[in-house]
Amino acid sequence: MDTKGMTRDRNPGLFGGNRFKLGVFGINCSGGLSLLKERWHGSWGDNVNVAKLADEAGLECLVPLQRWKGYGGVSNVNSHCLDSIAWASGLLGQTRHLSIFATVHATLLHPVFAAKQMATADLIGGGRFGVNLVPGSNAAEFRMFGQELDEHLDRYAMAQEWWDVIRRAWSNEEEFDFEGRYFKLKGVISRPVPYAGMPPMMNAGASPVGRDFAVRNSDMHYDWCQSPEDSRERIKESKARALPRPLQVWSPISVVCRPTQTEVKDFLDDCVASADWEAVDRRNASRLAPRGSKSQSADSVAAIRRQEEARAVIARDHYSIFGTPDHVADELARLSEAGFDGVSIIFVNYLQELPYFVQEVIPRLEHRGLRSPIATVRLTS
Repeated sequence: MDTKGMTRDRNPGLFGGNRFKLGVFGINCSGGLSLLKERWHGSWGDNVNVAKLADEAGLECLVPLQRWKGYGGVSNVNSHCLDSIAWASGLLGQTRHLSIFATVHATLLHPVFAAKQMATADLIGGGRFGVNLVPGSNAAEFRMFGQELDEHLDRYAMAQEWWDVIRRAWSNEEEFDFEGRYFKLKGVISRPVPYAGMPPMMNAGASPVGRDFAVRNSDMHYDWCQSPEDSRERIKESKARALPRPLQVWSPISVVCRPTQTEVKDFLDDCVASADWEAVDRRNASRLAPRGSKSQSADSVAAIRRQEEARAVIARDHYSIFGTPDHVADELARLSEAGFDGVSIIFVNYLQELPYFVQEVIPRLEHRGLRSPIATVRLTS
């Protein structure tokens, strides 16, 4: 078995397939990415239903959060969080085409233990598993494990050793020793190995150190976006630095899509009114002041403020698209034109909003040549 690189037997549609790829982000946690008092509950049954819908609609992947405690406040958002490796294993058994990632804290889960868990998940899914590797950043969560949060540079150095151990454990036929700064291991062996080749690794490093790690190691760089045009040169540089290894660049985004702009405005107003601002403050999210020139009208300034406040509570400051199906499709086309290979989407309520997105936005993306009908993709994958 070739475990040294990606093969065509792995992750259908994720490598190849549609020009612009789509995923769903954060369904395994209560609240998802939103800090609202009435919100997504993240039950197992709802997760299964979203996964099956995404699978049938031809989306490429699901990416989970991994949280160990909530943000407090009235909502205590993310206090209920399904473990991402067990979650991925369960959903891989419920789907047929979808790639499903597990978000794994390298600093909290031993690599020899993780290698066996993740290979098992990949076998359950027949080569549809992926790793979203994170070094961690929440000091309160680390203290639950009796650890203090290391400096940023040190966390990525540890993550590098962790990933090196994983790759060797999956590719070596014989036992090996590992002598690093963080891991000193003797006689390492891990069986079973993944289904066919190496599962893809995603990393969301946005700092210079994190981005260097992602460019050096990952198959999918989960990068943040301020605007599509501002991201263009950064994406080109990341892909060039990764050569000769191909690198996809994705971004997490928030979508609110409604038939009319009035319905979008009303929904955003409701979100701001029902926000758990105590939880927002605990998350240390900055309140954004209205931007623009002094010549803007009061209505224009109010609209900007509504968008920014809604973005803070719905999407945790990720790039947001709020509008009609035509507007959402146009904005996704902008992201594709800038060089993004795909996006993973945040909804306030995934079961209520994903069906409308599938019905109205995906056909518009097909019309723009960014995606092909499901049957065509699956016949050529």
